[in-house]
Amino acid sequence: MTLPYQCLAACSRTDGDSNEWALFGATGLQIVVQSSTGVTSSWSVGDGQTRVSELENEDSERPGKRVKLTPPAEPKPNFSTLRLTNDKKHLVGVTAEDKCIRVFQIEAEWRLQQLSERCMARRPCSITLTPDDATILCADKFGDVYALPLLPNLEEEEKEILEREKKEQAKFVPSASVLTVHSGRNRKILEEQLKQAETKQLQSREAPRFKHDLLLGHVSMLTDIVYTTVGTRSYLLTSDRDEHIRISRGLPQAHIIEGFCQGHEEFINRMCITKTNLLVSGGGDADLYVWDWLKCCLLEKLSIRDAVVEFYRKISLSTSSQEPAEKLKVAVSGVWSVPYGGHEQDEILVACEGVPALFTFKPGTSPAVGQALALVGNALDVAFIERDQDRHGVVVSVDHMHKPGSTTEIRLNHGTSRLQYYAYQQDGQWSEDSSLADALEWFNGEAGHADNRAGVSSGGASGAPLTVDEKALRDMLYGVENLRKRPGSDD
Repeated sequence: MTLPYQCLAACSRTDGDSNEWALFGATGLQIVVQSSTGVTSSWSVGDGQTRVSELENEDSERPGKRVKLTPPAEPKPNFSTLRLTNDKKHLVGVTAEDKCIRVFQIEAEWRLQQLSERCMARRPCSITLTPDDATILCADKFGDVYALPLLPNLEEEEKEILEREKKEQAKFVPSASVLTVHSGRNRKILEEQLKQAETKQLQSREAPRFKHDLLLGHVSMLTDIVYTTVGTRSYLLTSDRDEHIRISRGLPQAHIIEGFCQGHEEFINRMCITKTNLLVSGGGDADLYVWDWLKCCLLEKLSIRDAVVEFYRKISLSTSSQEPAEKLKVAVSGVWSVPYGGHEQDEILVACEGVPALFTFKPGTSPAVGQALALVGNALDVAFIERDQDRHGVVVSVDHMHKPGSTTEIRLNHGTSRLQYYAYQQDGQWSEDSSLADALEWFNGEAGHADNRAGVSSGGASGAPLTVDEKALRDMLYGVENLRKRPGSDD
């Protein structure tokens, strides 16, 4: 049994006249790699099987009576994000369940060697890298953004940890004591001070034991982070669940706010910077928003809901909720700037949660809506591959476990392809690419075959077929719609 690829990444290497590319895909807790030359490799999170112990008290219990204790199964870490460094020498992955940021070195033959794993205090929701690849920027669900070195200096971090522990050992001692405080009210205040000091010490002990500098914070859950440079100045863009896009200066002045892009009425989930330096944002609204973000000015709205409704109408697929078109709710799960075509014309690809299609838009043109690329399953992620100067394409990860258009109903037959391939034509149109399908036959087929280590699979006795934990699978693939605030809620 194979699981869908929940996230993809691709890169290419040029050596003289030859161009070699590789595709990275995360399927459950495994990372699978295949290059254009046919080289394959994989990496998996270590075993985390739950052991069953049998306790027998021979002295006090009758023979044959045993007590079986099954420890509660801990959630197994599945990859939620893959990011390649700009120099294509390292891969950064995030495993959601253990809140861990893992850095891999891409070695010869495209093998992955894990260099570090750093578990954050709270689950990362998005990561990006600075242009020099020196720093990882991590946005978490609590609303904070941290800066971590890509390649940590263990000696320096060890010194910082020792200094911090020395400060923690200096226990808070109030000037007053039980011998000098006599009134009941003052004694309660003294006890409260001692409790607060103890709580602070416990919280400091739980802090991650590695370098992580707090850059900025939102009062709401962060959803995406983008780092970009204009001229000599860099900027940090962050979005949250409360419809805000914050424009901050880049390192080391991320605490300085340049402005806000306000106008969304629902949560924001994804942002991207286009080739002409426009910002496109989308989430729970019916429209994509196109911004001149340096001026915090909204330029236009692109209706993603109308594009979804038109696609459903063409393929005669009704929505699961059977709601009228004007009340259909869409949740944007991905927005990507197309790196092909002219430098003066922007094009983006957009995916919506639970929709078996990709949608193309060209901001600033009329009409801005382009093609709807039909898929055999719900779109999960995309990766752009530049095979050579004349052949460009995109690999789309699709959900082959759930029925198209649904995030809850499981297919009876899982034989559907996990990937689809489209080539970018000279006229700016997209068409299916069978040659790329042949090149990635192994990656699409037997690669990442789930065993009993898979984060959403479980097996019975030896030789028994593996089953899928439907809830764990759904949680791994879908969660954008959960960001939408329910009527009457205060959060």
